[in-house]
Amino acid sequence: MNHKKLLGVTAVIVAFMVFAASGCGMVKVKPQDADKTIVATVDGDNITKAEFDKIFEIFKTQVELNQDPSIWDKEYEGKKYIDLAKEQVLDQMIGDRVQLRKANELGITVSDEEVNAEVDKWKKLFNSDEKYIEFLTTLKMEEAYFKDNLKKDLMINKMKEKLTQSVEITDTELADYYNSHMNLFYKVKASHILLDTEEEAKKILERVKAGEDFNALAKEFSTDPSAKENSGSLGYFRHGEMVEPFEQAAFALKPGEVSDLVKSDYGYHIIKVEDKTIDKFEDVKDELKNTLITDKKNQNYSTSLEEMKSKAKIEKFPKNL
Repeated sequence: MNHKKLLGVTAVIVAFMVFAASGCGMVKVKPQDADKTIVATVDGDNITKAEFDKIFEIFKTQVELNQDPSIWDKEYEGKKYIDLAKEQVLDQMIGDRVQLRKANELGITVSDEEVNAEVDKWKKLFNSDEKYIEFLTTLKMEEAYFKDNLKKDLMINKMKEKLTQSVEITDTELADYYNSHMNLFYKVKASHILLDTEEEAKKILERVKAGEDFNALAKEFSTDPSAKENSGSLGYFRHGEMVEPFEQAAFALKPGEVSDLVKSDYGYHIIKVEDKTIDKFEDVKDELKNTLITDKKNQNYSTSLEEMKSKAKIEKFPKNL
């Protein structure tokens, strides 16, 4: 698994790994025992420093996969990044504790079979059980702990679906959105040649301008691994699907035109646009409906979560972090 994919998967794990088991004990200003130190309470349900430390270590490991450890001493909004990060992780833990309590009130349950099915999905991301275990080890996480948190994540997702199951989008809403966001539905069909250096790219661009076959040059010289099979063709894509410099250049071209050199994080691109069109409303109606329903459910659930928090008695003890 490459580094970018690893980071992406880790970010997903960290997002739900802030569910933790409840603790107990008296609040102490200067605690000595992490299992008894309380960093927050939710309706009298304690979150211990031991729980927090375990979650924060996962978060910290994930950040340091892509950042220099010196980031923790940098300041952001008048605070050290590590202090700000601790506050945000604690707030997330509190939010998750609120949701789990509500899920239990609603009688929401998750079976072992559902958890195991979810574990299988994660294993497939890594292509083997060995790489899956290796990944958990990198995060200093036992598999039993991972499964427990998967179960809690599934509970919250079930509750979210239950509370938002009545959300619908009308045909009028769909049409209004389409007509006011038509730029999102324009798409281009393009091919590209990717080179590592500007010098190489200039030489190939000269050959393109001299009339040589674009796709044949892509197949022979492009460093994009897929070029050997697709001769540089990227098919159709919309706004937001490509890196910004590439997208700006592609959408600015007319069919048949070739760009000058376009630099991105991947190297130097030569882009040829073959077609430009716009998706008709009827062609994207179902896709758009699913997207807007998801967005509306997220908004409604966000409101529900704020209501849950407002009704809960929440106390935080940041000095104990």
